[in-house]
Amino acid sequence: MRVFEARAWLVWLLAGGLLAIMVSNPLYLVLLLLLSRVVEFACAPVGSRGWRLPFWRIAAVILLFSTLFNMLTAHIGQTVLLELPAAWPLIGGALNLEAAVFGFVNGLRLITLLSFFLAFNTIVPVSELTNLAPRALHELGLVMLIAVTYIPETLRQFRRIRDAQAIRGHELRGLRTLRPLVVPLLVGGLERALNLAETMVARGYGATSPVAIPAGPRLLMLGGLLFALGGALRLAWGGEDGWLLLGAAAAVIAWAYHLLSGLSPRTHYRPRRWSTADTLVVFGALVACLPLLPTWGPVRQSLFFNPYPQLMWPLFNVGWGLLLFGLATPAILMLAGGAEVEVSR
Repeated sequence: MRVFEARAWLVWLLAGGLLAIMVSNPLYLVLLLLLSRVVEFACAPVGSRGWRLPFWRIAAVILLFSTLFNMLTAHIGQTVLLELPAAWPLIGGALNLEAAVFGFVNGLRLITLLSFFLAFNTIVPVSELTNLAPRALHELGLVMLIAVTYIPETLRQFRRIRDAQAIRGHELRGLRTLRPLVVPLLVGGLERALNLAETMVARGYGATSPVAIPAGPRLLMLGGLLFALGGALRLAWGGEDGWLLLGAAAAVIAWAYHLLSGLSPRTHYRPRRWSTADTLVVFGALVACLPLLPTWGPVRQSLFFNPYPQLMWPLFNVGWGLLLFGLATPAILMLAGGAEVEVSR
């Protein structure tokens, strides 16, 4: 079988990101973090490890900064760890364990969200990301593709130049020795930009033809904006049903872009077809989001954690934890032979 469809990965990313934002229990967050790391390890293309963010080092810095910052600035809690002179601005006063734990949990939520995005970016080929954009927004998707690939391509070019200069005996000893690296890098960047521009012109990019936009999509866009405005006002006045209006606005606007996309046909040399494995990935992501439903009532309180006013051990529901394993469906299918790992682009 082939690799999973990009739209299935998008649903997986949205589910994982939503859980990372909504859940504040550190036990569930650690589980989500580990699941995202396992999925990336199992599903990442073979050649995708040429340039990668030092995730664990970045995670350590984020956790340390978030913990220290909140502990030094939020003097709330009953467990005092240290007393600083009260005359010191901002950080003066008691340093509490509860404030440190609250900062740690916020940092953990951030790195969990970062882990899901990093896994998505590593697994899904950049060329397929443009296909996720509606055909009516094809130009925007192309611009985003160029922007996303700019930094990785520049880093690859820098490494090639550095290796070539090292073969010639060049050594980095200071800022002055960077000139043999920076000048070829800038020249190469300009050459790539010119080649890209010529290629886009040769393929007819920028050529336009007058297309009459039907009244239906226009009315849908207007209705979606009105729904969004009504939802925002309703939330500002304290009405929880404002989220329903915002959801309706998103659905109406998405339908309008779907209709507009029909006016811009797109062809593929090798179109990807939706498979049973893709359905299982989407189903697993939706199952993982079941604990967020408000119908569970008090049972779902274990998803949330507040260390104030006195620190207590967070609750953990085994059933909710098992549901989160729905996000591991891609890794399970990959290890079971449900899809094959493709070579990186």
